[in-house]
Amino acid sequence: MHRTTRWIVAVAVVGVTGLPLAACAQAPTSTIKQHDPVTVEVIGDTGVKRLTIEDKAVQRLGLTTAPVVEERTPPARPGQPEAVRLLMPYAALLYLPDGTTFAYTNPDGHSYVRQGVTVETIRGDQVVLTAGPRAGTAVVTTGGAELWGAEFGIK
Repeated sequence: MHRTTRWIVAVAVVGVTGLPLAACAQAPTSTIKQHDPVTVEVIGDTGVKRLTIEDKAVQRLGLTTAPVVEERTPPARPGQPEAVRLLMPYAALLYLPDGTTFAYTNPDGHSYVRQGVTVETIRGDQVVLTAGPRAGTAVVTTGGAELWGAEFGIK
C-alpha cells in the first residue's frame, strides 16, 4: 500500500509540472488562406489606391458618409466676388503620421479613395477647406481609420 501511494504522488507531481510545459507549445499554423473582404488596387500610375470593400464588411465597420458642401458668402465690399468655400464634416478629417490631412471619398458603391485636403480652419463640427474634394463628393465620416488600416495593411 505504501508503494502505491508513492506511485500516485509521483504521477500527480509529473502531471502538474508537465502541464505548464505543454501550454508553452506552439499551436500548429493553419495552411488555409483567410478571405480578405477588402481589395486594394493602385489607380493607374497615380500611386493613389482604391479600396473596394464587400457589403458585409461595410456593415460590420459601420461606414457612413456625408457630402462636401459649398458655402457662399456675400462679398465684403461692393464689386468684389462672393467667397466660395468647401465644407466637410470634422469627422471626415484624418491625419497621416507626418501631419498631412486627408479624407476618404466614396466615389461609387463600396469603393473608397484617400484624397488630400487643405484645411483653412475648423468651425465646430465643420472643416473649411481651401483644397479637397469638390462639392457633392461623399466623404467617409465613420470608419476612416479602419480604411486607412486596410490601405496600409495594418491588421
